[in-house]
Amino acid sequence: MLPIHNNRRLVDAILLMITFFVLQQTGFSINEQVFGNIYFDVAILWFTWFTAAFFTRLYKDRSTSKFTEEVIFVFNALFSQFILIAAILYVFQDKKSISSKSLLALLILFGLVQLTLKYFVRKRIHWSYYNDIALSQRLLVIGTVDSIKELTQTVKKHFYLGYRCVGYLSESDSNINDVPYFGQPALLKGVIDEIQIDKLIVALPDLSESDIRGYLDTCDAKGIKTYIVPNYHQYTSTSFEIDQIGLIPVINLRALPLDKFENKFLKRSFDIIFSASFLLCIGIWLFPLVALIIKLNSKGAVFFVQERWGINNKMIKCIKFRTMFQQDAKGDDFQHTTRNDPRITSIGKWLRKLNIDEMPQFFNVLMGSMSVVGPRPHVTPQNEDFMQKIDSYLMRHLIKPGITGWAQVNGARGEMSDLQHMQTRLNYDLYYIHRWTFLLDIQIILQTIINMFRGDDHAY
Repeated sequence: MLPIHNNRRLVDAILLMITFFVLQQTGFSINEQVFGNIYFDVAILWFTWFTAAFFTRLYKDRSTSKFTEEVIFVFNALFSQFILIAAILYVFQDKKSISSKSLLALLILFGLVQLTLKYFVRKRIHWSYYNDIALSQRLLVIGTVDSIKELTQTVKKHFYLGYRCVGYLSESDSNINDVPYFGQPALLKGVIDEIQIDKLIVALPDLSESDIRGYLDTCDAKGIKTYIVPNYHQYTSTSFEIDQIGLIPVINLRALPLDKFENKFLKRSFDIIFSASFLLCIGIWLFPLVALIIKLNSKGAVFFVQERWGINNKMIKCIKFRTMFQQDAKGDDFQHTTRNDPRITSIGKWLRKLNIDEMPQFFNVLMGSMSVVGPRPHVTPQNEDFMQKIDSYLMRHLIKPGITGWAQVNGARGEMSDLQHMQTRLNYDLYYIHRWTFLLDIQIILQTIINMFRGDDHAY
């Protein structure tokens, strides 16, 4: 399966040709040549596809990203190909032409076949990493106790990325299960001579130039790649990119993407269209049904309105379906929901699991106090507590809160049991705020829909 993954362009070329010939033989779509010559048609399809793929960066390695990101880039490339073919057909109006319906059928079928193959190839690769550790890249980590624990846990959790920690160096032993301790960082050269590693990750908060140069020289001599992990809790609260002036690297601090008028306009327009479409197509029949079930299941109001913090720390009224017994749903004395919480009704458990309880917030989106995608809004007691304990916490209110968000689709949701859990959620929120793109919003929505059907252990 790995050769297929490494020859994606060849595989896509074959899939596109097969899709074209299959549809040509059906009565549904393509029953005549686009330009009068079938071989020329295939050549045009290949040319437009690979041109679109080049400009949309489709073939960039995304093995470490979520599958939903690959879905977005595939359909982005297909849309670009559609525009290119439409432009070519306009120029060759005197030739035999293909209908818009036929062209859409071709590209949609090609996209679905391509994504299906990509999905199974990706799962096969993940299975290979899980069952054959010899395929994984061997990592050695240098860092503090906290940074090493977080890195090793992340690598174990995301095993499908193809990494495995084979040991670590630190000033003290962190007692990490299944990851051996090799001593202090000064012993790096001897450890590299003793065990086989592919990459070194250095996660120390305070590194001098001489320290970095020492690690690089030691690894370069053995042909080992070195990665420096900065104090990322600090850098998630700002947006930066590395530029160069001549040979001098400089850090360029940027404004937030959603500070730009065109991005604000695009996001707000999408919010209005998406929320209105949802309410008219789904909410119009789903909401009355859910309301009836709630009334039959327990006494009390159908909706639960709670004060939460929105953009620039302004108070908003967040609308949800009631999932708790009426006497415990007032919110005067806030208590976070816990697993198997006795306050939750029998139907409320399922509404929460399927995220249906959040759907009335599309009214908040339509009215402008929330967005479809953004940091989840927290209640006042939570905000007042965490703003005193976590640096840059209030920066998550620089944009509108959302019904779903980058933190939620990455598993940082549910009960916030400790400061580390909240710090992780904040890191995801700040990442989203400083690296927002419209395609990222689409990816988060797709991942949210997938999670609804797949289930989420943190949804309770």
